[in-house]
Amino acid sequence: MKKIIVFSIVIAAILFLFGPKFISPVKPPVVTRAPAPVVTVTIDTGTTIATQSGVAAETAFGALTAAAAKKQWEVKAKQYDFGVFVQEIGALANTKEKSWIYFVNGKSGEVAADKQQVAAGDFIEWKYITPTME
Repeated sequence: MKKIIVFSIVIAAILFLFGPKFISPVKPPVVTRAPAPVVTVTIDTGTTIATQSGVAAETAFGALTAAAAKKQWEVKAKQYDFGVFVQEIGALANTKEKSWIYFVNGKSGEVAADKQQVAAGDFIEWKYITPTME
């Protein structure tokens, strides 16, 4: 028992005196975030079409806001439990007859625009059209 106590004291003394030299601090892992995919965004008002390529975004809504910022268009949206609903782009607001609907690679969205993930090379369209039930 006496030997264990002496051994423990010797180890504690060595660690106290030389510990910083022998024990390196544990560094937290570096977390790097992958860059957002680069997509092309088209905003179609029905009379004009504006296209922005090279837009970095992770969602259809992110692509819209990034492209609209480059064109200096205001985007108004409302947050609901299911996600973001775009109410207005530029001077065109949703009405009973027309609404802003998004499409990814020609297919209309099935989830809220902020929930729709996009991939590099995707073609995102925002169209001011009469909604149809599919």
